[in-house]
Amino acid sequence: MQTNLQILDWTVDAAAMIAENDDYVVSLYDGVDGDYDVAFIRAKQASRYSAPAADLAAERVAMREARVAFTLAMRQQRS
Repeated sequence: MQTNLQILDWTVDAAAMIAENDDYVVSLYDGVDGDYDVAFIRAKQASRYSAPAADLAAERVAMREARVAFTLAMRQQRS
């Protein structure tokens, strides 16, 4: 079984339940009803020039994308 998969712009390590892209590392956990939830998100580089609200919006997008990529990777592994 392959543990590192490239899904969309994310590299997914299914065994460690981590998804990462060029900007973020996202740790996930198995939530309720087979969904995956974000346990932790970390920016790879601190953005000194953007406003905190912009950082939060970018993190929300990254969390959503990571959940989708991880879910797709897990489905791909099951088939």
